[in-house]
Amino acid sequence: MIGEIRDFETAEIAIKAALTGHLVLSTLHTNDAPSTITRLLNMGVEPFLVTASVQLVQAQRLVRKICVNCKQPTETPKDELKSLGATDAEIAVAACQRGVGCQVCGGSGYKGRVALYEVMPFKDALKELVLQGAAAVEIKTEAVRVGMRTLRMSGVRKICEGVTSVDEVARITAAD
Repeated sequence: MIGEIRDFETAEIAIKAALTGHLVLSTLHTNDAPSTITRLLNMGVEPFLVTASVQLVQAQRLVRKICVNCKQPTETPKDELKSLGATDAEIAVAACQRGVGCQVCGGSGYKGRVALYEVMPFKDALKELVLQGAAAVEIKTEAVRVGMRTLRMSGVRKICEGVTSVDEVARITAAD
Protein backbone atom coordinates (compact mmCIF):
# COMPACT_ATOMS: atom_id res chain seq x y z
CA MET A 1 0.00 0.00 0.00
CA ILE A 2 1.19 3.46 -0.89
CA GLY A 3 -0.56 6.21 1.03
CA GLU A 4 -0.75 8.70 -1.82
CA ILE A 5 0.95 9.15 -5.17
CA ARG A 6 1.93 12.82 -5.27
CA ASP A 7 5.03 12.90 -7.45
CA PHE A 8 7.02 11.03 -10.07
CA GLU A 9 9.20 9.20 -7.53
CA THR A 10 6.22 7.72 -5.71
CA ALA A 11 4.51 6.88 -9.00
CA GLU A 12 7.68 5.15 -10.18
CA ILE A 13 7.80 2.99 -7.03
CA ALA A 14 4.13 2.03 -7.51
CA ILE A 15 4.65 1.19 -11.20
CA LYS A 16 7.76 -0.93 -10.52
CA ALA A 17 5.98 -2.84 -7.76
CA ALA A 18 2.97 -3.48 -10.00
CA LEU A 19 5.17 -4.62 -12.89
CA THR A 20 6.86 -7.19 -10.66
CA GLY A 21 3.53 -8.77 -9.80
CA HIS A 22 2.62 -7.00 -6.56
CA LEU A 23 -0.89 -5.76 -5.88
CA VAL A 24 -0.52 -2.03 -5.37
CA LEU A 25 -3.24 0.02 -3.72
CA SER A 26 -2.87 3.76 -3.47
CA THR A 27 -4.68 7.07 -3.57
CA LEU A 28 -4.30 9.86 -6.08
CA HIS A 29 -6.30 13.08 -5.96
CA THR A 30 -8.28 13.62 -9.16
CA ASN A 31 -11.85 14.57 -10.05
CA ASP A 32 -12.76 11.19 -11.54
CA ALA A 33 -11.31 7.81 -12.48
CA PRO A 34 -10.25 8.68 -16.07
CA SER A 35 -8.35 11.74 -14.84
CA THR A 36 -6.14 9.42 -12.81
CA ILE A 37 -4.52 8.17 -16.00
CA THR A 38 -3.88 11.71 -17.23
CA ARG A 39 -2.48 12.66 -13.83
CA LEU A 40 0.02 9.78 -13.92
CA LEU A 41 1.09 10.79 -17.42
CA ASN A 42 1.47 14.42 -16.33
CA MET A 43 3.73 13.25 -13.48
CA GLY A 44 6.06 11.84 -16.10
CA VAL A 45 5.10 8.15 -16.14
CA GLU A 46 5.45 6.77 -19.65
CA PRO A 47 2.19 5.72 -21.33
CA PHE A 48 3.40 2.15 -21.92
CA LEU A 49 4.17 1.79 -18.20
CA VAL A 50 0.71 3.06 -17.24
CA THR A 51 -0.97 0.62 -19.61
CA ALA A 52 1.20 -2.26 -18.38
CA SER A 53 0.68 -1.64 -14.66
CA VAL A 54 -2.78 -0.16 -14.03
CA GLN A 55 -5.64 -2.66 -13.80
CA LEU A 56 -8.46 -0.69 -12.21
CA VAL A 57 -9.15 2.83 -11.04
CA GLN A 58 -11.87 3.79 -8.58
CA ALA A 59 -13.08 7.27 -7.74
CA GLN A 60 -15.44 8.02 -4.90
CA ARG A 61 -17.23 10.92 -3.30
CA LEU A 62 -19.43 11.13 -0.25
CA VAL A 63 -22.95 12.53 -0.33
CA ARG A 64 -25.23 13.20 2.61
CA LYS A 65 -27.94 10.61 3.25
CA ILE A 66 -31.52 11.63 3.79
CA CYS A 67 -32.38 11.18 7.47
CA VAL A 68 -34.22 7.87 7.90
CA ASN A 69 -36.09 9.27 10.90
CA CYS A 70 -37.83 12.09 9.02
CA LYS A 71 -37.67 10.92 5.40
CA GLN A 72 -40.87 11.29 3.40
CA PRO A 73 -41.75 10.46 -0.19
CA THR A 74 -41.68 13.43 -2.50
CA GLU A 75 -42.71 14.11 -6.06
CA THR A 76 -40.10 12.91 -8.53
CA PRO A 77 -38.38 15.97 -10.05
CA LYS A 78 -38.30 14.56 -13.59
CA ASP A 79 -36.65 17.56 -15.24
CA GLU A 80 -33.94 17.76 -12.61
CA LEU A 81 -33.26 14.02 -12.83
CA LYS A 82 -33.12 14.33 -16.61
CA SER A 83 -30.58 17.18 -16.30
CA LEU A 84 -28.42 14.88 -14.14
CA GLY A 85 -28.47 12.28 -16.92
CA ALA A 86 -31.14 9.93 -15.60
CA THR A 87 -32.76 7.68 -18.16
CA ASP A 88 -36.52 7.52 -18.67
CA ALA A 89 -36.47 4.02 -17.15
CA GLU A 90 -34.71 5.30 -14.01
CA ILE A 91 -37.12 8.21 -13.70
CA ALA A 92 -40.11 5.88 -14.06
CA VAL A 93 -39.09 3.78 -11.04
CA ALA A 94 -37.58 6.56 -8.92
CA ALA A 95 -38.66 6.58 -5.28
CA CYS A 96 -37.51 10.09 -4.39
CA GLN A 97 -37.46 11.07 -0.75
CA ARG A 98 -36.70 14.18 1.28
CA GLY A 99 -35.91 14.81 4.89
CA VAL A 100 -38.25 17.28 6.54
CA GLY A 101 -35.95 17.87 9.51
CA CYS A 102 -36.15 16.48 13.03
CA GLN A 103 -34.17 16.33 16.27
CA VAL A 104 -32.17 13.33 15.06
CA CYS A 105 -30.73 15.23 12.07
CA GLY A 106 -30.66 18.63 13.73
CA GLY A 107 -33.33 19.92 11.37
CA SER A 108 -31.18 19.48 8.26
CA GLY A 109 -33.03 16.51 6.75
CA TYR A 110 -29.71 14.67 6.34
CA LYS A 111 -27.97 12.21 8.65
CA GLY A 112 -24.86 10.26 7.69
CA ARG A 113 -23.12 9.81 4.37
CA VAL A 114 -22.97 7.28 1.58
CA ALA A 115 -20.34 6.87 -1.13
CA LEU A 116 -20.83 7.33 -4.84
CA TYR A 117 -18.42 5.12 -6.79
CA GLU A 118 -16.94 5.27 -10.26
CA VAL A 119 -15.11 2.04 -11.07
CA MET A 120 -13.05 1.95 -14.26
CA PRO A 121 -11.52 -1.41 -15.20
CA PHE A 122 -8.56 -0.51 -17.38
CA LYS A 123 -9.50 -2.56 -20.44
CA ASP A 124 -7.63 -2.92 -23.72
CA ALA A 125 -9.69 -0.26 -25.52
CA LEU A 126 -8.73 2.27 -22.83
CA LYS A 127 -5.09 1.23 -22.92
CA GLU A 128 -5.04 1.81 -26.67
CA LEU A 129 -6.42 5.32 -26.18
CA VAL A 130 -3.69 6.08 -23.64
CA LEU A 131 -1.00 4.87 -26.02
CA GLN A 132 -2.49 7.13 -28.71
CA GLY A 133 -2.28 10.15 -26.37
CA ALA A 134 -6.02 10.58 -25.78
CA ALA A 135 -7.31 13.19 -23.35
CA ALA A 136 -9.16 12.31 -20.13
CA VAL A 137 -12.52 13.19 -21.71
CA GLU A 138 -11.92 10.67 -24.51
CA ILE A 139 -10.90 8.01 -22.00
CA LYS A 140 -14.04 8.77 -19.96
CA THR A 141 -16.30 8.54 -23.02
CA GLU A 142 -14.84 5.15 -23.94
CA ALA A 143 -14.98 3.91 -20.34
CA VAL A 144 -18.69 4.77 -20.17
CA ARG A 145 -19.24 3.11 -23.54
CA VAL A 146 -17.74 -0.14 -22.22
CA GLY A 147 -19.77 -0.05 -19.01
CA MET A 148 -18.31 2.33 -16.44
CA ARG A 149 -20.90 4.09 -14.27
CA THR A 150 -19.81 7.68 -13.58
CA LEU A 151 -20.05 9.33 -10.17
CA ARG A 152 -23.13 11.18 -11.40
CA MET A 153 -24.73 7.94 -12.65
CA SER A 154 -24.05 6.41 -9.25
CA GLY A 155 -25.67 9.46 -7.66
CA VAL A 156 -28.76 9.17 -9.85
CA ARG A 157 -29.12 5.57 -8.68
CA LYS A 158 -28.95 6.72 -5.03
CA ILE A 159 -31.60 9.39 -5.73
CA CYS A 160 -33.90 6.83 -7.35
CA GLU A 161 -33.45 4.52 -4.34
CA GLY A 162 -34.44 7.35 -1.98
CA VAL A 163 -31.02 7.45 -0.29
CA THR A 164 -30.02 11.01 -1.17
CA SER A 165 -31.44 14.06 -2.93
CA VAL A 166 -31.14 15.65 -6.36
CA ASP A 167 -29.62 18.78 -4.80
CA GLU A 168 -26.97 16.75 -3.00
CA VAL A 169 -25.90 14.81 -6.09
CA ALA A 170 -25.88 17.97 -8.21
CA ARG A 171 -23.70 19.71 -5.60
CA ILE A 172 -21.19 16.88 -5.22
CA THR A 173 -20.90 16.00 -8.91
CA ALA A 174 -20.94 19.57 -10.26
CA ALA A 175 -17.61 19.10 -12.08
CA ASP A 176 -18.83 15.97 -13.91
